[in-house]
Amino acid sequence: MNDQHSTTGRGRLRMHLVQALTRAESDAVQQHLRAALEEWERQPPTHLQECPVCGKVGLPERIQQHRCGKPGTDRY
Repeated sequence: MNDQHSTTGRGRLRMHLVQALTRAESDAVQQHLRAALEEWERQPPTHLQECPVCGKVGLPERIQQHRCGKPGTDRY
């Protein structure tokens, strides 16, 4: 399974911001990325979960019971 399906969109966003910060050479860009990460940290936690098979996002109890819609999976 690739990273795209093992993390939520929120987790991927943070990962990309952190990676961009480590690669940015401009002080101004680093400052903007730090500000974006600070805003991200201030956001309330989401109690949503992403299905690792189809990527659908919802409440954990709903994701456990949903029908993926992907043929060839046991959740179809």
